[in-house]
Amino acid sequence: MKAQVGAGVDFAVLASKVGVFVPSVESGQRVEQGTVLGSVEDRQLVSPVGATVVSVIAARTTVPANYPVVTLRFDGFGLTGDLSNLVATVGNAPFAGKFQVTDGVGPTDCSGVVPLASDASSGAEGQSSTISVSDSYACLIPTDSLVRAGQSAILVVTAQARNDVASLPVTAVAGRLQKGQVRRPDGTVVDVGLGATDGARIEITSGLKAGDAVSATPPDLDPQSK
Repeated sequence: MKAQVGAGVDFAVLASKVGVFVPSVESGQRVEQGTVLGSVEDRQLVSPVGATVVSVIAARTTVPANYPVVTLRFDGFGLTGDLSNLVATVGNAPFAGKFQVTDGVGPTDCSGVVPLASDASSGAEGQSSTISVSDSYACLIPTDSLVRAGQSAILVVTAQARNDVASLPVTAVAGRLQKGQVRRPDGTVVDVGLGATDGARIEITSGLKAGDAVSATPPDLDPQSK
């Protein structure tokens, strides 16, 4: 995608799984790359770059996967792009990025590709009940890269491919986000867990195993039609 260099980036750090969030930092604290910001159950959340903590949600909050728990401010340059289509395809999987500034530096790896925080304000004692994020993500430009605000660039964002997974055509599945249903040939409706999709097929994470037969027509989920 085409992008433009901007100065200063407020971004969110997302919970990597369902669980109780325990923060390790507080609002106003300066953190370095790799600093542990907190944890959700057994998963530690770390800062991809040196930044300043803007806000942290309340300690011991039970959060779902991909919930924004910490807002950081990167005092450097970044490239912003709308990744809504990519997020819809693979979810909030870890992204990587590379950029080329027009008539400038590159190709160079991003220090991180992170979701932008659309509301980075903090509440009492730096705690916030919610942190808002947008469909836009930012490529954080390494601080040793010679760029300036307003320069144009080409940004390429990639996500890791999933191989050897159980999948079905999307046309055979009712639902698209984490949970869905399919119909067996005998008419039985089965609840299934859903994962990544490429638009044509969708990953089945639970409820079925490779080799199971399902109807090509998904269950009718409209109770008024029964």
